[in-house]
Amino acid sequence: MSTRSSQSPRFSRRLLVGSSLAGAALLPLGSGRRASARPAGATVPALSRRQETVASPAGWRTWYLTSPDELRPATPGAPTQTEIDELLALQADRTTESSAVAARWGTGSALFPWSNMAGALCDEFGIVGMPQGRFMAHLHTALHDAAVAAWDAQVAYARPSPGATSEEITPLAGVDPSRPSFPSEHAAAAGAAAVVLAALLPDAASGRFDALATEAAESRLAAGAAFRSDIAAGLVLGRAIGERATARTKSDGSAERWDPATMPAGPGIWKPTPSGFVETPVAPLAGSWQPWVMTSGDQFRPAPPPEYGSPAWQAELTTVQEIAANRSFEQSRAAAWWGDGSPFGFVNDWIHELVAKEDVDLPHAARILADAHVAIADTAIAVWDAKYTWWTSRPITEDPTLQTVIPTPPYPAYPSGYSAFMGAGTTVIGRYFPDVADEMADRAWEAAASRAWAGIHYVIDDDTGLAMGRRIGRLVCALPGTTA
Repeated sequence: MSTRSSQSPRFSRRLLVGSSLAGAALLPLGSGRRASARPAGATVPALSRRQETVASPAGWRTWYLTSPDELRPATPGAPTQTEIDELLALQADRTTESSAVAARWGTGSALFPWSNMAGALCDEFGIVGMPQGRFMAHLHTALHDAAVAAWDAQVAYARPSPGATSEEITPLAGVDPSRPSFPSEHAAAAGAAAVVLAALLPDAASGRFDALATEAAESRLAAGAAFRSDIAAGLVLGRAIGERATARTKSDGSAERWDPATMPAGPGIWKPTPSGFVETPVAPLAGSWQPWVMTSGDQFRPAPPPEYGSPAWQAELTTVQEIAANRSFEQSRAAAWWGDGSPFGFVNDWIHELVAKEDVDLPHAARILADAHVAIADTAIAVWDAKYTWWTSRPITEDPTLQTVIPTPPYPAYPSGYSAFMGAGTTVIGRYFPDVADEMADRAWEAAASRAWAGIHYVIDDDTGLAMGRRIGRLVCALPGTTA
C-alpha cells in the first residue's frame, strides 16, 4: 500500500454521498489494486440481463429456509368484494398524510426502509464499530429470505394485484399493477424485520417494531398495491422467517462474557489509548462468534505482525511517524473524511444507489445486500480473531507524541478492521456490478490507506486487513446461487 498522495482531484464528502456513483473522481490507481475487485477470470453479465433469465427464485440459496417455497402460504382464493371495497374507500379518502406514509414505505425496494433504518438504530442503541457487522448481517439475511419467499409465492400463484383486479382501483405512482401481490413483499419484509430488530435491540420499547411493521404493511392498502389478505399472508411469512433468524442471534456466541484477567501485558501489547483511554477493548471474544460462510474465525488468520522491536517493526513505526510529520492536505482530508463515516453505512448506501440506478428486482436486491453484509460480518470475525491473537499495540502507544487525525479506536491494531470491511463489501459489489468493480476497488484502497494517513494504524495493518476482506468477499461471491 502506497502512502503517497495522489496529485489527481479527490472526491469531497458531498460528492461521494450525494452522487457517489455518478461523478466521483477517484484515484487513478494501478491495475494491481483493481484486479482483486472480482474473482480472476470471472465474466459476469450485467445484472439487468441476468434478471431477465430468472422468472422465479425457486432453487435459490437461502439463509434460514431449506428452499424458497418451504413456508409458502396456502393457495389464495380470489379477493373478496369486502377487500376491494376497503381499497376503494381508502382511495376515496386519500390524504396528503396517508400518501406520504405510503411513499415512505413504498418508494424503491421493499427492503430499503428497513435497511436505511439500520444505521440510525445502531446510533441510537450504541452499536458501534465491529458489532455493527453482526447487526447488519442478521437483519439483511432475514430480509433476504422474506423477499425471496414472497417473490416465490407471487410467481407460483400469480394472483392479480388490486390494480389488475378492478378498474376502479388506481394505485399510487410507483406501484406496478402487473406484478402479483400475494403475498405482499412489503409485509413480508416488515414482519421479518420487526422480529429480528426486537431480538437484536432488547432495550427498545416493547412493540416498537411491531407498530412499524403494521404501518409499513398497511401502507400498501392505502397505496392500492395489496389487498388485506396479501398483507396478512406477508406478515405471517415474514414473522416466521424472523423467528428463524432470531434463533441464530441467540446462539451465535455473541453473548459470551470476556474475563479481563486474561488480557496480556508487556512491550508491544495493546493498552488503552488516548483520548478516551478505554480500559476494556471492544469485543475481545468476537473472533469465536459463529461465522456465516467461514468454517471458523481463524480460517483466514494472517501471518503474525513483525516481532516487537525488530527492524521490520521499527520500519512500520517509522513509516507512520513520517506520514504524520509530512501529511499532505489531501491525506489529511481523506483520513478525516473516511474516519467520519461507517464502512457498513458506506457499503449499504452504495448498494442502494446501484440497485435503484439499475432497477434491480426484489430478490436480486435482497441477495446483493445480504451477501455484502455477510461478507463484512465474517470479515469482522476473522479480523477480531487476529486482533486478539496478537494484541498489537497502536502506533500512538509506541510514540505518544504522534499527531493523529482521528481518535484511536479502543482495540488492538493488527489487522485493520475498517480496511477489511471495505475490502469485503466492495468485492461483493464489484461481483454484482462489474462496471463499477474498479471504482469500488479504488474506494476500498483509499479507505484502507486513510487509516495509516490518520496515524491510527501501521501500514501493514491496512494492507493485511484489505487483503483479508477481499478474500472473504470472494468466498461469498463463490457461494452457489450467486450467478442466477
